[in-house]
Amino acid sequence: MFSMLEQQPPELLHAVYARLSRRYAAPGVRLSHFAGRWQVFRTADLAAGNERAVIDVEPPHDHTVEDLAELESRAAFAVGEDHDATLVVMHLATRLPLSGDEQATPSLPVLTVSVWSLEHPVALTGDIELDEAGAPVRIGLPGRLPRS
Repeated sequence: MFSMLEQQPPELLHAVYARLSRRYAAPGVRLSHFAGRWQVFRTADLAAGNERAVIDVEPPHDHTVEDLAELESRAAFAVGEDHDATLVVMHLATRLPLSGDEQATPSLPVLTVSVWSLEHPVALTGDIELDEAGAPVRIGLPGRLPRS
């Protein structure tokens, strides 16, 4: 039996992460005042190349785990019975410097991108590094994150 960390997210999640990160890191994009997005898609629609979200909202200002649980509940209802939902959560965050000396290096702004399927126990999460003006400078590789 495999642990959740050994399980790989479906390739579709990798494809969705790649498309979104390329879109949000395109030349000319500025994200300094990006409010974030919570999106829900029918997984079968994404697999067929249709990126029409069934839910697309700005997240609550200080969202909580309960807010994400409510989004998952709304997602299951929105895609309909017998359909899987793929969720995307994007928001601006600040990455702390790796050196541990917060006085020496300013914090780096990032757009975090998390993608998961309701039917799979592992999500993908990564980020896009931004400069001070909110322009993308680097797309990070996504990592696996077990869902609880």
